[in-house]
Amino acid sequence: MNPAVSAPTPALEAPEEDAVLDGVLAQLADAIEVLDLEHLDRFPANTVLSVLSKTAALNRGVEAILTAISDQVAVRSDPVLGGEGLAARLNYARPSLLIEQVAGVSAATASTWVRVGARTSPRLRVGQTLPPLFPHVADALRDGSIGVDTAEAITRELSAAAPRAEVEHLDAAERILVGQATGASDSHGVPLPPDLVALQARQWRDRLDENGIEPRAEKAFQDRDFWIARTVRNGVLKFGGQVTPDVGGKLHALFDAVLSPRTASRYVPDDSAPETDSGAADVTGDTALDIPDETVSSGPGSASTTDPASQASSSSMQGQLRETRTPGQQRADVFAAMIDSLARSTDAPTVSGASPTVIVRVTADVLTARKGTGQIVGIAGPIPASTIQQILCDSSLIPAYLKPDGGLLALGNEKRAFAREQRLAMIARDGPTCTIDDCQIPASGCEAHHIIEYQDGGPTHLDNGALFCWFHHHMIDTGIFTVTMENGKPKVTVPDWILRRPYFH
Repeated sequence: MNPAVSAPTPALEAPEEDAVLDGVLAQLADAIEVLDLEHLDRFPANTVLSVLSKTAALNRGVEAILTAISDQVAVRSDPVLGGEGLAARLNYARPSLLIEQVAGVSAATASTWVRVGARTSPRLRVGQTLPPLFPHVADALRDGSIGVDTAEAITRELSAAAPRAEVEHLDAAERILVGQATGASDSHGVPLPPDLVALQARQWRDRLDENGIEPRAEKAFQDRDFWIARTVRNGVLKFGGQVTPDVGGKLHALFDAVLSPRTASRYVPDDSAPETDSGAADVTGDTALDIPDETVSSGPGSASTTDPASQASSSSMQGQLRETRTPGQQRADVFAAMIDSLARSTDAPTVSGASPTVIVRVTADVLTARKGTGQIVGIAGPIPASTIQQILCDSSLIPAYLKPDGGLLALGNEKRAFAREQRLAMIARDGPTCTIDDCQIPASGCEAHHIIEYQDGGPTHLDNGALFCWFHHHMIDTGIFTVTMENGKPKVTVPDWILRRPYFH
């Protein structure tokens, strides 16, 4: 039975360091009292997010201390010290078990602190101090730019490749990964989350390790599969499957190329991929609306949109825009852009000469009030008015008026959509990708947005339009981002809580 441990070492030799930590703990206690954690519901949304952001920054600073201290516990518990080692003297078989007891964390967390500390702390060898194994990760960890999860992801994968990789290649990979993780390689400072950093690090590991795993090509070919549901559950359609390594490699390359903040603009759509004659399409082409005759109104309503101006601040303010999506969400958004781009291509199969068409059944009342539901023909389950609104923002509107018994009464004319020439002009004005800075979704996979909404009287003119990828278009339609035209160019305003500021230097 191990004895309870409250202090594994004697008093610190430098009492002022102990006093500094006592002061920090006292200030934290004051902060907790001021925050009144039992009544956080009194805070407005922006305050909640601001407190979360700053507390996360504080946590990253604490993690830097914990990993460095854990490395010290491990060094002082080196097996060569025998019974004189710190952990052995306190009757613990391993330093991680001692850390687990003192810090009150899980065995996995304690082990992670030890590993990251060993890889990011200076090393003492034969009386000589050597730099950390991963100096760039160490610097980012110390200044609070990354947390222990990101540091572990980078150092774990690069350590696996280290025995067979060139030193300069390892250094370059580390610098690039740290730049992506901190946002330093992005003009807005958008950092990649730890899961996506881990994905990038694994790709670097495979590139650096020339003796990678050989794929089992024939078995993979037989195991390939793809499926997609037709029934909506919890607001989404599920799909999945598996592909051979060559197909998967192409897909990963496309995702990485689009999602990497270091990726340069690649291409501008040309005449080889024209749009339909109407000049617009929704997520998968044109959209036809079946509107029951008994609910037909003279046109879309003029309901006011939510004004998030009180929540937003300019993206040019001090601070850096950070990515809020999970890696899976980002890949789903790229997939949506791929579908949209393919639908606009002449390579896509056509029906009666038209590009793939999504038919949405919705009453005119829902369009007017912007509340309620509709249905995509062929999909079992309702879709909300907000989804219908986003589909219509970049699609032709072909109203099909139905009789009460379901028969077709009349078919209207297309309107509302931006023409192909207008799209090309937007690309010439704003660039070949999504209008959001550093978003690398190609313009051919973007949706055209009316800055002043069409149903509010906004014209389908070049000076009232901008191209946004599916995700950023959704952020605008839901009021999180706002768009205005300034000097003939779209300006995007983002909320303060999305921005990341430097806290440690």
